[in-house]
Amino acid sequence: MQPNAGTAHAPVPQTSFERNAHALLEELRQRNARRVLLQAPEGLRTSVIALASLLGQSGISTVISCDATYGACDLADKEAQAMQCDLLVHIGHSKFYRDFGTAVPVLYFPWNMRASLDGADFSSIHEEHIGIVTTVQHTDLLSEVRDLLVKAGKKPFFAGNILGCYTLPAQKIESNVDAFLFVGSGKFHPLGMRGKPVYTFDLETKAVEKLDTALFEKRRFAAIYKAKDAKTFGIIVSTKEGQRELLGAAERVRQQLEEKDKKAYVLIMDEVTSAKLEGLKVDAFVNTACPRIMDDHFAKPLINAEDIEYL
Repeated sequence: MQPNAGTAHAPVPQTSFERNAHALLEELRQRNARRVLLQAPEGLRTSVIALASLLGQSGISTVISCDATYGACDLADKEAQAMQCDLLVHIGHSKFYRDFGTAVPVLYFPWNMRASLDGADFSSIHEEHIGIVTTVQHTDLLSEVRDLLVKAGKKPFFAGNILGCYTLPAQKIESNVDAFLFVGSGKFHPLGMRGKPVYTFDLETKAVEKLDTALFEKRRFAAIYKAKDAKTFGIIVSTKEGQRELLGAAERVRQQLEEKDKKAYVLIMDEVTSAKLEGLKVDAFVNTACPRIMDDHFAKPLINAEDIEYL
């Protein structure tokens, strides 16, 4: 039997990498993993070689995925199966909010990241009742953020973790707050929230910024307006496990379009980009994959399936 990573003789992990890596190693030992595929988002890519080395020293063989991953909806499970791995280790995200089958078992490992709140100044937030949201990596910071908001004269509420496509935790407390504060980095996740003002606290720059969510709503309705005159549509279906709708969903979209005297064709791909759609003789696109795809730039109008009613 292999030694437990948490025995009294094991060194106490000091750095964030060491804490996460040893916690993952213990989890893999409990699962009797022998060969795993490591999949991590770009922000954690710098740690995977050191992680693979640590696991290798403990007798666990690794394969590293170098493809981009956009969240827990985007798994390299088929690659893990092809490489004869008994487990996919998906780093940096918690389990997706919707269940779907995978080619091999998946271990979702959040990879908690510590950050300093020194220099945090929430005085630019004018609203009083503030809902706090973050991503799974930074949940440990929420109590500190709450205390800082209280010192600034605010009344904070915990919402929990959100994704760019999943903001239900925020929606549940929306009626109790005047604004939301997202703790993390980047704007992908907080831009998924609508209805109340949204502020971001960037853990790298320590800057507090109010998001212009109205800009993205304007872009959405501009795309709908341009799509009104379209005669032919491409219906986009993604092969990503968590983003793929059943073919029946695409067929329902096709039927809706045909009822509006439009022609429609089902298109399938893995990663949806404007470049892949070039050359197709259609006037506009309807997206049934990740709803945030429409935030990217496309040469032709692209709308989400739920916006067909506005055509």
